[in-house]
Amino acid sequence: FLYNILYMLILGMFQWWYTRGWRLYLQHFVDQLKNAVDFFSVGLLVRHLFAPFRQISAGQVVSSDLSVKFSAFLDRLFSRVIGTIVRLFLLVIGTVVIILRAIFGALVAVLWPLAPLLIVICLFCALIQVRF
Repeated sequence: FLYNILYMLILGMFQWWYTRGWRLYLQHFVDQLKNAVDFFSVGLLVRHLFAPFRQISAGQVVSSDLSVKFSAFLDRLFSRVIGTIVRLFLLVIGTVVIILRAIFGALVAVLWPLAPLLIVICLFCALIQVRF
């Protein structure tokens, strides 16, 4: 009786591992990758790369004084340079994080079927007393 229960438990575990478990992991992996892409908003960062930082800009200058116009131009230029630096930094960090998540997730997805075999291999090595 105990043998049948243990046999069904092991069989059920393998059945879950190679069907539903693998599918759930792949679904979780895709969701995590989408969340990372959404979090870093790579498309939005690229589209607004040269926009003023936090919408800080001098706006339109009504004065006809050349020094006021030049000062406003420098303010807008400085704001755009700061915005570009911050967005480039986020773009690089976001791209690295997304690539690392994709590589790690794909590696786990490929190694997923081998995990139960590692248990069998370890038990076999313990039985024949292999030392590493």
